[in-house]
Amino acid sequence: MTSPVRERASVDYYALLGVDPSASSDDIARAFRARAKRTHPDAAPDPDSPDDFRELAAAYTVLSDHRRRREYDQRRAAPTNAVRVPTAGERAAAPRRKPWSRRRAWTAFVGGTVVFVLGFAMAFVTWHLHDADASRRAHYVPVVARRGDGGSITFVTRTNQLVRAQEPQQRGEGNGAGSTVKVRYDPADPQHVIVDANTLGRDITLGIVALKLIVGGAVFAVLGYRRLKRTTTVR
Repeated sequence: MTSPVRERASVDYYALLGVDPSASSDDIARAFRARAKRTHPDAAPDPDSPDDFRELAAAYTVLSDHRRRREYDQRRAAPTNAVRVPTAGERAAAPRRKPWSRRRAWTAFVGGTVVFVLGFAMAFVTWHLHDADASRRAHYVPVVARRGDGGSITFVTRTNQLVRAQEPQQRGEGNGAGSTVKVRYDPADPQHVIVDANTLGRDITLGIVALKLIVGGAVFAVLGYRRLKRTTTVR
């Protein structure tokens, strides 16, 4: 595998940063920060600024690392490697990333906004389900029922009433199999029972999905908005 220092040994990184080959690490860092502010794509309207910024970043990556800088200096000093600064024509001929079209920027902005809203809607639904489950669990009375034949269960209420009912369908983190099952019954209608199961796992899963939609949608919406502003400024 070819080293990046070997591939770019013909480019004068010191000249790109405007420092002497004997410059210290602090001098190199200051020079990079000063030039990066002028060539960063978000700050420079020049269409060549992304390529210039990448060249500066490559120079700083090599010269800020002692091992890479030493290897670069050794190859730079070799007589077979004539160090030069790339010409403007060579930079223009280098492949560039295709700029965003206005349609693509609108798609990112609108799509990100929709996903962002969906994330909040899912967060609301998750909270509603959690609140509804908590209210129902608070109203129903917990009890341990014994499983019978045909999917039936029997239990004794707080008023010592023996109740035979159909076992409810398990949801969330159910109680599994066994001779007994934890249920909750409605004091007004003991035949109406629900599984005494924990829905924390479901709520966490839905909450994580909602958070991803909110964050991802916001990122795409902001990116699309910034690209729209850029294309509007260029026009």
